[in-house]
Amino acid sequence: MKKFLTIAAFLLSATLPLAAQEWSLGVHSGAFVFGDFVERRMRVGTPGGPTSTSSLILSASTRPGLTIDLERTLTHRFSFRVEGTFTRAPLAVEQRSSGNPVEIDAGELDVTTLSLPLVFHINRGGAFRFHLHGGPALALYRADPVENVDGAEPVFSGMQSEYGVIFGGGVAWWLSDRFAIEGNVSDIITTSPFDREDFPDAPGIQIERPQNGHATVGVRWRF
Repeated sequence: MKKFLTIAAFLLSATLPLAAQEWSLGVHSGAFVFGDFVERRMRVGTPGGPTSTSSLILSASTRPGLTIDLERTLTHRFSFRVEGTFTRAPLAVEQRSSGNPVEIDAGELDVTTLSLPLVFHINRGGAFRFHLHGGPALALYRADPVENVDGAEPVFSGMQSEYGVIFGGGVAWWLSDRFAIEGNVSDIITTSPFDREDFPDAPGIQIERPQNGHATVGVRWRF
């Protein structure tokens, strides 16, 4: 965490001499779709009869997420962003065969994702301007577990820091030199906030690498 903040502070301080309209502020909101945290595979059947394999996925429900970023223009084609994404969602279990997630009364996750994506502008002129972005990310998962819930999957308490990457793209509709409506789609891949030790009595557990998706629409103001 300290290393991440140090890099962000260095990049910001290196660009303090501002020229006109080299900075922009983006505020966006949209659905935050969580990836798979844990998968548990179980054999289902009767003694002497046919058996099948069932998979239960521990994740979190889809909820709105807020993204705020500060973007600095570097060249005609490249910029970088300091970006934060914030969302809160209840844990959910999904059976792989049914595909119907079920929220469980086992707690909620507060997720803050900090990232430093490099932005490649496909075109810099015209009303509609497209871009791609990618870079390092740090996801801070904070769990608020429910105490003494019978039959619920155990969850960690406190804060877990998981490193990963962010990549995606977007389009901005510039209504003037300073104001635009912007849409972005991002994938955030990190290590799981859960460990095998969190499920000591559950066989067939596999810890996944969640791929969280965030589709947003918002505004960008250049100053």
